[in-house]
Amino acid sequence: MNGNIRKVNIKKLLIMVAALLVIVITVLSSSYVIAGELTQQLQQNLEDVANQNALALYNKVHSNHLLLEGLSENLHHATPETIEKTLKSFSVFVDKYELKRFAFCLPDGTSYSTDGGMANLSYREFFQRGMEGKGTITNVLTDALDESHELVNVMTIPIFNESGKIESVFGLTYRSEIFNDALQIHSFDGQGYSCVVNEDGQILAALGNEELQLTQNLFSDVLAIEERNAETIEKLQEQMKQNRAGGGTLYLSEKNYYYCMPVELLDGDVVWYMLTLIPSKVLESRIEPVQRNLYLMSFFVVVLTLIGVFLLILLTREQYRTLLSFAYEDPLTKGANYAKFCVDMEKRRIRQGYLVAMDITNFNNINIAAGLAAGNNIIRDVWEILTGVIQSNESAGHVREDMFILFLQASDETGVLERIRQISKEINKRTRTLQVQGIHTRYGIYYMNGTEALEDAYSKAQIAREYAKTQSEQRYAFYDEIDHESRREDEQLEERFEAALEGKEFEVWYQPKYSTVDGEIVGSEALVRWKNEDGSMISPGRFIPLFEQNGMIAKLDEYMFRAVCEQQARWLTEGRQIHPVSINLSRASLYYVDIVERYQAILEESHLDARYIQLEVTESAMEGKADIRALLERFRSLGIQILMDDFGTGYSSLATLNMRCFDTLKLDKSLIDHIGDKNGETLLYYVINMGQQLGLHITAEGVEKQMQLEYLQQVKCDDIQGFLFARPMPSMQFEEYLEK
Repeated sequence: MNGNIRKVNIKKLLIMVAALLVIVITVLSSSYVIAGELTQQLQQNLEDVANQNALALYNKVHSNHLLLEGLSENLHHATPETIEKTLKSFSVFVDKYELKRFAFCLPDGTSYSTDGGMANLSYREFFQRGMEGKGTITNVLTDALDESHELVNVMTIPIFNESGKIESVFGLTYRSEIFNDALQIHSFDGQGYSCVVNEDGQILAALGNEELQLTQNLFSDVLAIEERNAETIEKLQEQMKQNRAGGGTLYLSEKNYYYCMPVELLDGDVVWYMLTLIPSKVLESRIEPVQRNLYLMSFFVVVLTLIGVFLLILLTREQYRTLLSFAYEDPLTKGANYAKFCVDMEKRRIRQGYLVAMDITNFNNINIAAGLAAGNNIIRDVWEILTGVIQSNESAGHVREDMFILFLQASDETGVLERIRQISKEINKRTRTLQVQGIHTRYGIYYMNGTEALEDAYSKAQIAREYAKTQSEQRYAFYDEIDHESRREDEQLEERFEAALEGKEFEVWYQPKYSTVDGEIVGSEALVRWKNEDGSMISPGRFIPLFEQNGMIAKLDEYMFRAVCEQQARWLTEGRQIHPVSINLSRASLYYVDIVERYQAILEESHLDARYIQLEVTESAMEGKADIRALLERFRSLGIQILMDDFGTGYSSLATLNMRCFDTLKLDKSLIDHIGDKNGETLLYYVINMGQQLGLHITAEGVEKQMQLEYLQQVKCDDIQGFLFARPMPSMQFEEYLEK
C-alpha cells in the first residue's frame, strides 16, 4: 500500500517537474520569440521613421526649388540696373518661406540680394556649379553677404537664355538653424535622432538629440568613438555609392540601430543621405517589461503547481483584473474608454449634471499635414487636459478617434460653458504648435435630470454636437436650444431625396466660362438646383451641406453627371456647337470603390466623347484619400480633364500642385477679391505664373468687376467665370444664350 502511494507520489512529482520544465521552456522560448518580434518591429518602425525624415527633407528642399524655378522666369536678361527692383518684389516670399534672402549672381560672380548685400561670389562652389548648369544646395557655410557670420545653407539654380546658354545664377539663403528646425520629426517618444550627410560623410545637419556626439564628418567621428565601426563605415560608403537604402548597427556612446535613406534633390543634381538612429536601450526597455512579466507569470505558475488551489484562485483574480483592463482601458490614452464611462455612470448615486459630446473638427487635417503620430499625440494631450480638469464627482471617456464624452457638474449653463472654454483654451495651445488650419473643438451639451437612460442622453448630446458644427459663431450647442423645426425639415428633405431623383426635380443649371483674350465662351460649370412641384426652388445652401453630411451627395453627383452627359449628347445630335461642361465631384463620391467604372459606363451609354466632360474636385475633398492621385489619373486616362476647385481656400499647398494630376486650377473668389491690393495682386500674379509653369490651365472664379477682369487679362489668366458676364441659368435659357 505504502509502495503504491510512494509510486503515485513519485509519479505526481515527475508530472509536476515535467510541468515546471514545460513552463520554464515555454517562458524562455516565448521571451526569445517576442524579443525577436519586437526587434524586427522596431527596425521596421525605424525604416518608417527614416522614410518620414527623408520625405520632410525632400519636401523642404523641393518646395524651395519650385519657388526658385517659378521666380527665375522673371530674371531673364536682368541687368545691374534692373535687378534690384526685381529682387525687391521677391521680398514678400522671404518671410513667407522663412528665408534669409534671395540673391542673383551675374556671370562674373557679382551678387545682388533682397537684403541689399552685394559681394563677388565667384569663388563659391555653388556659383561655379551654377555656371556649369547644375543646381546645388550647399553644406553649412559662413554667410558672405553681411557681417553677421551666420551659419547658412544656400540653394542655387542656373538661368539659361533662349539659346540655352547660362546667363546668371539665382539662389536663396536660409539660416541653418531654421533649416534644421524645419526637419525636426519626433520619433520613438523623442528618443530617436537623425543627421543629414553627403556622400563624403560630411554632416550637414544633426537633428533631435543634443547628446549626438557628431561634429563634422560622420565617418571619422564614429571611427574615433569606436574602432569596431570600421566595418559599418565601409558598408555605408558602399551603400551610398550605389545610392540605396539600408540599415545596421553603429556604436556611439552606446549601441545604436540606424537606417540610411538617400534623398535626391534638385532633380537629382544633389544627393544627400538621411541617417536615422535609435539607441538599443529603447529596444531593451521594451523587451525587459515583457520578459519580466513572463518570468513573473512563470513564478506564479510554479507556485500554483506547488501549493495548489489557493494560488489558482489568486491567479484567476489577477486574470480577471487583466480582462477588465482590456475591456475598460482605451489603448491610445491608457485611460477610460466609453464602456468604462458607462460603468462609472451606472455606479453613480447622483446622475444630475451636464453630459457633453465633444470632438475635434477637421482632426484629419492633423494626420495629413503632421502625420498619424502627431494626431495620436494630440489625442493623448486632450485626454491629459480632460483628466486635469475633471473633478472627483465627474467622469470622462475616450469614445473613438477624436470623440470624447464628459459628465460635468455645474450650477447652471454659464458654469458648464466656463468649464468648456477652459478645456478649449488648453487644447488650442497644444494644437496651435502644429500650424494646421481649421482645428478646433465642438461640444454638444445635454442636461441629465437623473432619470433617463445614458444612451438616450448621449444620443441627444451627439445631436447637439452635430448641430454645433453648422454654427459659425459658436462652437457649442445645448440640445434644448436646437432648432428642432430645422432638423425636421432636414429629415423631410432626406425622405424626399429618392423620389426627387426619380421625379427629376433636380435641375442642371449652367454658368458659362469665358476666354480673357477674346471674351468668347470656352465652357461652363454645371450647378444643381432643386425645383419643387409647385415651381418654388430649394436653395443649394439648404440641401447640399445636408447631403454631404449624410452621404447622399454621391448619388446626386452621379445624377448630375448622367444628366449633363445626356444633355451634351442631345445637343450634339441636334447639330449645336457645344463646349466642355465641368461637374462637381464630392468627397463622398471619391470613396466609392467603382466610381471610375460607373462614370465610364454613363459616358458609354450616352455615346459622348469624354472631352466634353470635366470633373471639379476641391482639395478639401481629397483629405484622407491616400490613393487620390491614382484615382484621378484613371479619370484622366478616359479623356476627362480634372479641375482643382476653390484653390486658395483651406489648406492649399505647393505639394498639392505638384501632384500633377490636375489639368486646370480654379482660383477661388477670395483670391480674386484681393485685386486692387498690392500684396494680394503680387500673390495672385505668382500663383498664376507658377500654375502655368506647371502646365496648368488657370480659371478665375467670382469675377464681378471690370477692374478684376482687366487685371486678369493683364496677368494672362486663361479664362474667367462670374457675375460680370453671366449668372447660372437653366438649360433652356443657356441653350438660347449659346445661340445668341
